[in-house]
Amino acid sequence: MYRIIIILSLAGLLLAGCKTLSEREQAKHLEDTLLKYEAVIRWNAGVGAQRFLAAEQQQTANKPLRKDLRVTSYETVQGPSMLDEATAGLTVVIQYIFETEQVVHELVDQQLWKYDAETKTWHLQSPIPEFK
Repeated sequence: MYRIIIILSLAGLLLAGCKTLSEREQAKHLEDTLLKYEAVIRWNAGVGAQRFLAAEQQQTANKPLRKDLRVTSYETVQGPSMLDEATAGLTVVIQYIFETEQVVHELVDQQLWKYDAETKTWHLQSPIPEFK
């Protein structure tokens, strides 16, 4: 009797461990994606950010960015938080200047990310920030 209980308990632990491993992999993909997205916004002034959008959203992405845009700060203030199994939310504050103006602007970017289990990639669902 005890043997059956032990075997069932071990089987349950193994199944729970598999899900945890999958969740860890998904969380690692999210972390990597967020770091890459931050680098694109921070160091490339947003050029190339459209590649983080789902394919159907890339065509309706924001207009091209100004060439004199310089991002001076990108700070995560909340998150990332899992909203459900495949959705994460993140809030960042971005400070930037236009070299012709030399005035610091600030925007709050509420990001929504969705996980595509088939391709194992995260896609930005919210619009790319508009630097005005």
